[in-house]
Order: sequence, then structure tokens, then C-alpha cells
Amino acid sequence: MDPNAIWPGLVGGLAIGLFSLVQLRVTGRALGCSTGYGNVCGFVSRAPYFHSGPYANLLNWRLWFTLGLPVGGLLAVTLHGAGFQPTFDLGRMYSTVMPEAGWARALVLFASGGLIGFGARMAGGCTSGHSIVGMALLAPSSLLASVGFFVGGTLAVQALFRLAA
Repeated sequence: MDPNAIWPGLVGGLAIGLFSLVQLRVTGRALGCSTGYGNVCGFVSRAPYFHSGPYANLLNWRLWFTLGLPVGGLLAVTLHGAGFQPTFDLGRMYSTVMPEAGWARALVLFASGGLIGFGARMAGGCTSGHSIVGMALLAPSSLLASVGFFVGGTLAVQALFRLAA
């Protein structure tokens, strides 16, 4: 395999799907990111919401799973041999709607990610819960939700580029 090639999406998708099924089978708990995001919020917020219910114990497996995602990405880049080159560049299309300054682009991306996590917690779950775990379990509600995510995302991106152009 060419060391400069990107790992095939099919391999990554199958690995994530199989891991989520093993996770559910071994622990009896579904894999997802938004509760781990809530654990992270509990460390920086005094809001009672982030210190009760699933967040009563902030140092649980979901926190470590969430913190392990970027560590896993760094490990993959390191093992791939491509080297770590941090950037806030999302490609030519997004450069037309994003701020020019690197600090402003970083601010927009981090704020957007924070809002997505906040919205996922307010909704009681995130897209990864439905689109990864739910689809792996063949849940009809997750199939419907995932179709909605992709249609809504496609429409939102198209609207963004039409308004910004």
C-alpha cells in the first residue's frame, strides 16, 4: 500500500461499526460522543446540568473515549508517516465563506464545534449516535435520522454557498 495514500474509508467505517457493536455487547452501553462532550463541559462549567445524571462522575469511560479521539487521529497520522501539519484550511470552497485570518477561522471552527456539542446535548444525543451506532444496529429510527442529517446538511451547505457567493 502506498504510504502517502489515505486509509480507505471502507476500512475505517467497518472498524468503527464493528467496534460499536463490540462496545455494546461487552459493556451494554452504546457508543457516542455527546455524553463525553458533556463530561468535558463539566470540567469547565459549574452548571448543575453538567454535574448530575450521566455527569455525576466526570471521570468515566466516555470522557476518555472523547479525549482519545484526537489522540487516535494523531496516532494515525504518525503511523501513516504523513507528518502532523495542523491547519484550519477546509478547502477552496470553504475558503470563500470563512474569515481570511487564521485566528478568526480557528475561532469560527471552535465556536461552531462547541455549538454542535451543546445542541447534541440539548437534543439528548448526537449524529454519531444515530449514524454510527444506530445504523450498525439496523435501527429504523437511526436510518431515518441519518437521512435527515445528510439532507439537512446538504441543504444548509448549498444555502451557505449561495448566500455567500
